[in-house]
Amino acid sequence: MRLISTLLLSSMFTAASMGSTLPPVPLARDLAGDWVLSDAGRSCAIHLWIDEIPNANGYRLTVDTCPEACNFSMNAVAWRPAPDGISLLDREGSTLIFFSREANGYRSDIASDAGMRMDRKPGAR
Repeated sequence: MRLISTLLLSSMFTAASMGSTLPPVPLARDLAGDWVLSDAGRSCAIHLWIDEIPNANGYRLTVDTCPEACNFSMNAVAWRPAPDGISLLDREGSTLIFFSREANGYRSDIASDAGMRMDRKPGAR
């Protein structure tokens, strides 16, 4: 019995010391600003705000209202940072699209066959 207790305790310490390999969650203020979503020649300008949307458990997101600027469906009203990317959310907080962090921006291969990119708008902070 003592051997089992020792092994169990040892494995608990090992698991706790391994920790997480994910980077920390970025701050909303560091990601806020103008962004561009692009997908196979189509693009849409969005703005990530730091105003909280409690029902969505995220932050406010607005989509460019020019009809010609956003030529694919975008029902997101909020966003949420994650250690490995950014989630775009609906009114209830469900993830519509998750963009994984890459070296030069973010990418979602689930959103479209060709892959969708999310990049800071040129000249934006």
